Amino acid sequence: QQNLYYPFASLGDWEITNFLLTSRLSMRAIDKFLSLCLTNSLPLSFSTAKELCSHAEMLPSGPHWNARVVPTTHLMKSPITLYYCDSLDCVESLFNHPLFMQLMDYSPFCLFTTAEHIVRVFMEWMSSDGAWDLQLKFPKGSMLCSIILSSDKTHITNMCGRKVSHPLLISLANIHMDIRNKGSSHVFLLPALMPMPTFTHPAT
Repeated sequence: QQNLYYPFASLGDWEITNFLLTSRLSMRAIDKFLSLCLTNSLPLSFSTAKELCSHAEMLPSGPHWNARVVPTTHLMKSPITLYYCDSLDCVESLFNHPLFMQLMDYSPFCLFTTAEHIVRVFMEWMSSDGAWDLQLKFPKGSMLCSIILSSDKTHITNMCGRKVSHPLLISLANIHMDIRNKGSSHVFLLPALMPMPTFTHPAT
């Protein structure tokens, strides 16, 4: 059986790790916590802060961020900087997520209410006619990967220049809708932060 919490031994091991890494404790304070008799009785995969950090460094890093200054011929109040990730890396990260493995549809399907196939039910993207039409256009053995993109204007700062941007979110329609609609599932990733340019108009 695969360990979903690798490189940690169990869910409890990961919860202790997550608590320590987000608690802002110093390495010395973590070592002191791990040396307690009660903590030593727990089945942890690490016994020092150094071992804890070594385990954390083995976790998948996810998509890497890049930055690019967009050139313009017009006067700007500040440079236009586009922050982005490789969209294919985002899709690969979603497909490789162990928690979504059993919650995805990898091929189109038809769902009916009875065995007579009289009333058809449309509940997921893969159950639609559109998914079937696209799948038939692909070579045999290919899998349909359905991308969802969304964006909305978001205020980044209100007091310091009133900076705004359009965060671009990406997800997969292959993931079941009830999971995709839960914000706690983190099914939507942020592949780009599109800036809102502010132009400098010459005085007349």
